[in-house]
Amino acid sequence: MFEPENELEESLVKAFADPAYRPQFYKDLARSDIFIVQDDKVPKQEGEITLESGTPLEIRSVKIEGELCIPIFSSVRRIEDAVRSEVGYLALNALEFFKIVSGSDLILNLGSEYGKKFTKDEIASIIDGTIWETGEAYRVEEEAQALIGQPENYPQALVDALTKYFKTKNEVVSAYLALFYNPKTDEKPHTLIGILVTENWDEIVSSVGMIANQIEVPNPPIDIIKIDTKSGNIDYFHEIKPFYKKKKFGLF
Repeated sequence: MFEPENELEESLVKAFADPAYRPQFYKDLARSDIFIVQDDKVPKQEGEITLESGTPLEIRSVKIEGELCIPIFSSVRRIEDAVRSEVGYLALNALEFFKIVSGSDLILNLGSEYGKKFTKDEIASIIDGTIWETGEAYRVEEEAQALIGQPENYPQALVDALTKYFKTKNEVVSAYLALFYNPKTDEKPHTLIGILVTENWDEIVSSVGMIANQIEVPNPPIDIIKIDTKSGNIDYFHEIKPFYKKKKFGLF
C-alpha cells in the first residue's frame, strides 16, 4: 500500500487518479524537495549535512526502455522501497535540481505504485514557465460567420475533470461547452470551452489547457474563450445551460 509521506505525495496520488489535479501537482512539485540517490556512494556518517558551494553531484542514473533517466524520489521511504542496498541520498528543491540536470530525462519514484516520467522537454517547460502558457491567442473578426452548437459525442470525461478543477477556484463563475466551426479558420468543427471568471484569467486558462491536454475528446482541438458579460462576445453561451456554475450561498 502506498501511504503518502508528505504533501507532494498526496498531490501525486490525486494527480495520478484525476487530470483535474495535475496543474496543482506541478505547482507542488516545483516548490517541494525531492530526493536523489548518489552514485555508488555510501555516506560516511548518518544525519543531515549541508553541501558546500561547488560540491560536485554524483547522481545515479538508470536505463528505462533503452534511454538513460535520472531517478528522483518524493520521500526517503520511496528510496527504501526501490533500493535494497545502503546508499547515500541528497534532498534538493525540485525546481533548482531541474535546472542542474536540464537536458536529462527524469523518473519519479522508480518501482513505486505512484510515479511519473518527465521528458527533457517537459522539464524545460517547468524551468522556463512555458508549461503554464495559455497557447496561441487569436481574435475572431466580428463579421465572421461561424456555426456553433452542441456536440453529438459529448466529451463527458473533459467536463468531469474541468468541473472538479473549477470547484477549487472561487473566481470561476460558470463554464460552457460547444462545438464550434469557423469556415475561414477551421478545417473541421472543434471543441470550444467558454469560461466566465472574476479574476486570474491567465492562471485559470493555463490550468484548463493543461487538463485538456491530458484527455482525449471526440472533436479536437480544444479552444478556450473568456466570456465577456459586457460585450456578450458569443451570445450562444448566454442561451444554454452551463456545465459548471458556482453555487451561491445565502444567509438566513
